[in-house]
Amino acid sequence: MSIDLNHLLETLRAEFKNRKVIPLSESELAVQTLNGFWLVVPSWNLDVAVGIIRDGQIEPWTNRIMLEHLSPGDKMVNVGANFGYYAALAAQRVGPEGEVHAVEANPVVFPYLVKSSFWSGFPNIIRAYNFAAVGHANNDEKMIFAFDPQFIGGGNLFSRARTQVSYRENIWNDGNIESVLDENRKFIPRGLYSDVEVHGKSLDSIVSGDIDLILVDAEGAECFVVDGARNTIANSPNLKMILEWDPHSYRSGDETRRESIEAMWKFLLTEQNFSVFRIKPETYHSIKGTVELELLTPDQLYDIPHSDLLLRRD
Repeated sequence: MSIDLNHLLETLRAEFKNRKVIPLSESELAVQTLNGFWLVVPSWNLDVAVGIIRDGQIEPWTNRIMLEHLSPGDKMVNVGANFGYYAALAAQRVGPEGEVHAVEANPVVFPYLVKSSFWSGFPNIIRAYNFAAVGHANNDEKMIFAFDPQFIGGGNLFSRARTQVSYRENIWNDGNIESVLDENRKFIPRGLYSDVEVHGKSLDSIVSGDIDLILVDAEGAECFVVDGARNTIANSPNLKMILEWDPHSYRSGDETRRESIEAMWKFLLTEQNFSVFRIKPETYHSIKGTVELELLTPDQLYDIPHSDLLLRRD
């Protein structure tokens, strides 16, 4: 079926013509999203913030699936909340009778999450937490979290900075650009990581009761997030989960991490009876707002590309 380009252009013009961006300082912007709410984003970030600044949204296919599985009054947990896009999107959906528990490990990014909760208009719905969601064995431990300011969405517990400098010194400039050039002086987006200390806590230690949806974007630490949420998952019969999953984290991980990943899938698929669907961004239709789900077998989990997955019980 052909796409009506004139209709597409008119739709895009209508979406963008009234959106606003307000500079708050040299390093932060208040940006109005396509959904109408505002967020405060770091102007130096290129992976997540640029999508909000330029497009007014990120990952519309995952947005669509999340909203289809949330209702007014629901309770949601968002791990890896960043500056709050999904938390605010969920808060808009669940309304004043609902709850959104937004967890962000990075103490540099966390202030943006707090500011976004106010600018979005949902400070009474979004509960913001600054910790890394970990398994029960690491509850209340301190650990090292590394991130590249250009790519804060990729901050994680597994990388380490080559040199101990402030993230401000790792924002691309004429003093450090040599670090992201190869031997032919071609730009290669290597990570200019900075290390920060974070607190580890299990989700079971901060949330209780029946949770309707858990969204996890933890850059390879999903198995630890799930391990620390086993009680919450088991005690939430209507729970749905949206999980970022990259099979590379299994293939390249150490033995302990591989065992944790295997334990995660055994717990979710065998003990908790979840079915797993791949959210297929290649099928997203922006005009109709539709996206396809692909049912996966356990064996297929290790052969798919980096994907967002929907988990729900039969």
